[in-house]
Amino acid sequence: MSTMLTLEKWQTDYLDFVKRVEEPVVRFTGRMAGSVAPYVPAKPAAMKSLPAMTEVVDSGLKFRRRMVDQNAQFVHHMMKALRPMTEKFEAAHVETHAPKPHVEHKPSARTAPRRMTKVA
Repeated sequence: MSTMLTLEKWQTDYLDFVKRVEEPVVRFTGRMAGSVAPYVPAKPAAMKSLPAMTEVVDSGLKFRRRMVDQNAQFVHHMMKALRPMTEKFEAAHVETHAPKPHVEHKPSARTAPRRMTKVA
């Protein structure tokens, strides 16, 4: 299996795991909210002009989507700008990928272990 296929499989497995964990958390949260709801006070009159929580969350999620899309576009532009370098690197990598023959290195006078001499 190639590195990219392995990475994609790990990503899919992770997202599947997160989805399985989210479902019981949402069920538990719903039960808890139903139990606590009778004790939550109504929104004070001074806060009536504030947006609902769902509006704030939806706005944040829309911003997140716009930000991710803009960053993805930037990354694609950067990859295009880097293409002359990356194509050369990738081509060089493919050419030099062949295994090199094993060469046994014998220690030289400079790299051989030195003997400790006793100082009198």
